[in-house]
Amino acid sequence: MTNLHTCYRGGNSDKESGFWLGFHYDKDVVEELKKKIPHTERRWNEETKLWWVSEKYDELLQGMFSNFYALIHLQGSLF
Repeated sequence: MTNLHTCYRGGNSDKESGFWLGFHYDKDVVEELKKKIPHTERRWNEETKLWWVSEKYDELLQGMFSNFYALIHLQGSLF
């Protein structure tokens, strides 16, 4: 399972809620992300090198990234 180096809540350019994710490039992880999450529910930002994924896929992200839940939970406790 892959770890995230960046993970925070945030909207996309269409003001849809989701998560911004950053991880070291892994072809298999990218392919899994593309296979399991429709293109309308994810975006790649070339400038920041981050993926935006709709909040609808939080459980899938927990399964893909071992530290997803911990990072999102920690953010919630800071506010």
